Amino acid sequence: MGDLDSDFRAALDGLQAVLPDVDLGGFANKSIAPREPQTILASAFYGKTVKEINGVFGLSPRQKAVFDCLRAPHAQDFLTVIPIEGLGQCMSAVEYRSVLKYRLMIPLYPEDEPCPVCRKVCLDSFGEHALHCKELPGFKYRHDLVRDVLFDVLKRAGIAAKKEAPVNFLTDPKEGRSSLRPADVLVFGWSGGKHACIDFTGVSPLAGFRGSGFVSGQATQKAEAGKISKHEQACIDNQHAFLPFAFDTFGCLAPVASGFLKRVQKAALAHATVSVGHSYVFSRVGFAIQKGVAAQLVARLPTHDL
Repeated sequence: MGDLDSDFRAALDGLQAVLPDVDLGGFANKSIAPREPQTILASAFYGKTVKEINGVFGLSPRQKAVFDCLRAPHAQDFLTVIPIEGLGQCMSAVEYRSVLKYRLMIPLYPEDEPCPVCRKVCLDSFGEHALHCKELPGFKYRHDLVRDVLFDVLKRAGIAAKKEAPVNFLTDPKEGRSSLRPADVLVFGWSGGKHACIDFTGVSPLAGFRGSGFVSGQATQKAEAGKISKHEQACIDNQHAFLPFAFDTFGCLAPVASGFLKRVQKAALAHATVSVGHSYVFSRVGFAIQKGVAAQLVARLPTHDL
């Protein structure tokens, strides 16, 4: 270990004390140390911290649920986005604070205050009603923002698509007939030469939270299954593919949406004339989700917090 920096050696000794079951011998020799050692060590340390956090802090059922949501795949993607105003990748200070408070379970609103928008129910301090209240265009804004950002990503990746594409076969499940509603995004020739109708839906994993039996990612999977049962057969009957794009307020993506973005990411990397990161697509979509969440939270903040 003589060729190692003293600070690195001290840090390695400290980690070994915290992680006695992890073999760190290979990290002490530069010639055999694994690639990206910092990432490997950080992952091992984080894994142990996650296992012990409940015993140390005594988390409530809601805190455990939120913690699981924050650990879900893609929930942290928005943090890696590069601030670019021309791409809409920017937030005001109050928007960013509101998103962080929501994710860190810091109270946003006074208890028992009526919602200033719908005036039908009282706000909960953590912002769940704010994300479900449909009395403000902000509820639709989140949906439309994610749709618009994904459409822009498709365009930049060289994938032919049309936004709000009119189709006459998407059905109203209550009436069993065509509603003449457009596809949120229509991707041309996406699946075996067939055009794909993408339908976006955003949900909160904490809606109706009961304190037990919570499973991270279940809300998006349920929303995805609901969209499939409503529209997939109609699309198949008309020689189209159907892709539900379900996401939650923490940025977790349902399996179909995640698989779709992985394929788009490959196309973006192949089409790019300049270098783009391997998480470019997920970062942009994740940021759009959080910006939509911020709009709903900020609209109901007391004026002295703005």
